[in-house]
Amino acid sequence: MKLSSKITLLASALAVVCTFTVPAVRAADDAAKAEKKAKQEAADLKKYDKNGNGKLDADEIAARDADREKAKAEKKKKKEEGK
Repeated sequence: MKLSSKITLLASALAVVCTFTVPAVRAADDAAKAEKKAKQEAADLKKYDKNGNGKLDADEIAARDADREKAKAEKKKKKEEGK
């Protein structure tokens, strides 16, 4: 078998492997992100659902968003102080 044929065969095999590997890795990443999001939503519900109806109402969402903005600002301030 010629060297060029071996290289072509190797490149083809590599392409096939990558075709199946990349989607599997992406699916695992998507699953991890979905799990993280579900945990965050559950934590938000536990913390902010003041009336206990199992969902966040407008005022509860506003409180959550205000806390997130406050945390974001504090993180930014600490980062700037560290420079």
